[in-house]
Amino acid sequence: MKIVWAQEASEDFEEAIAFIAADNRAAATKLAMRVLELVERLASEPILGPAFTLRTGEVVRGWPVRPLRIYYTRDENELRVVRVYHQSREQITR
Repeated sequence: MKIVWAQEASEDFEEAIAFIAADNRAAATKLAMRVLELVERLASEPILGPAFTLRTGEVVRGWPVRPLRIYYTRDENELRVVRVYHQSREQITR
């Protein structure tokens, strides 16, 4: 299955990892690896997280990788990472 990262998701991910790395590079590396492993798992296994509706109206699935939550869509050919959002920030779901 093809994995596609939306521009906003890539920016979210890079920003979150850079923020953590400023204080603890090892923790940032560990979190980045956990996120990437989860994305690979979501693409390779028939698992779905709970549904969420973003404020944009888009219905997505979500899966936590604390302190982040990965929002994604999936069909038979593609897993699209829509957002990688820190759970302590203002909610992006309705």
